[in-house]
Amino acid sequence: MNSELVEKIRNIVIDACRQLERLDDYNYHISVVENLAVDLGKRFGADEEIMRIAALLHDIGRIKFGPERHEETGAMEAEKILKELKLEEKTIEKIIECIKEHRHEKPTIPVSLEAKILKIADAYSHFKKPLEIAYMAVKMGFGLEESLLWMKNKLERDLKFLKEMSNELDIKDVIKECEKKYECFSCLLS
Repeated sequence: MNSELVEKIRNIVIDACRQLERLDDYNYHISVVENLAVDLGKRFGADEEIMRIAALLHDIGRIKFGPERHEETGAMEAEKILKELKLEEKTIEKIIECIKEHRHEKPTIPVSLEAKILKIADAYSHFKKPLEIAYMAVKMGFGLEESLLWMKNKLERDLKFLKEMSNELDIKDVIKECEKKYECFSCLLS
């Protein structure tokens, strides 16, 4: 794995977050997704470099252009960054596939192992820091109750997705942990 390349990409993402005053996105979500993707990748034999880079860049479109343009710009922005860094075309294609497939609005199950793992890591990450993610919504101008309900719905959707993915990969332990976190979070809203 080219750790120098990964550090360059990490710095590009952190700089973008910092410039747009969205460092919480990196701290509470992107770095968590990276760690989970790498851990799950090791467990299932995925390419670590692909996992790290795809995780770091998976939300670059949302960070730079906002959630309404995330789908159309995320993969294009990531591809632009990767080409500037002179990655092999085959590697870029794998990373872009992961980024395109990670969105949960897409009800599809990705084909490649790395894309499956990134999509799992993205969903799983929401259970690691749900209050912090709800806090980010409050900072963006949503009310506290609205933010907590939004987060509860996000966790519910993600838990359903993770259960579907357990047919693809053995993630029963992940699901068990997420079910407990969902139950705890739901109690806050009772």
